[in-house]
Amino acid sequence: MSDNNQVYEFELPEINLVGMCITSPFKGHLSERVEDMKKEFFRRKDEIRNIIHPERYVSPSFSSEILFTYFVCMEVADITDIPEGMLGFTIPPHRYAKVKSTSDPYRDIHDYLKANNKQNNNRALAFEMYHFENPVWPDEAEVYIPIMD
Repeated sequence: MSDNNQVYEFELPEINLVGMCITSPFKGHLSERVEDMKKEFFRRKDEIRNIIHPERYVSPSFSSEILFTYFVCMEVADITDIPEGMLGFTIPPHRYAKVKSTSDPYRDIHDYLKANNKQNNNRALAFEMYHFENPVWPDEAEVYIPIMD
């Protein structure tokens, strides 16, 4: 039995990340800019120290009606050693709705939240998790959306 399209809720502890990001205007956003940043990150990811899960990467993002910011990061034990041109930050513990979906994972989670009278925590970061061996969107991505308690 496949877990695809099934939404789960659970708590995650804090997550330390080191990586790269790009911010662009939401209107007229060029996906090529994200792809160029990802290539640079993949070229340089071995500079990151204290990686916890070398088999995967994490891509937090946030947007408003004006700006879109997308990260590509590795999860690390601590953020004391950040390579030049990268940034490190900690996502605090949160409750999340998670799905791995063959359709639109964001729509699946938002439909689940609506059906269960729950709300997205818009102040916290949503993120996608990919395995290096098969980083296919959307089929192989795990999407995490923070939810209000």
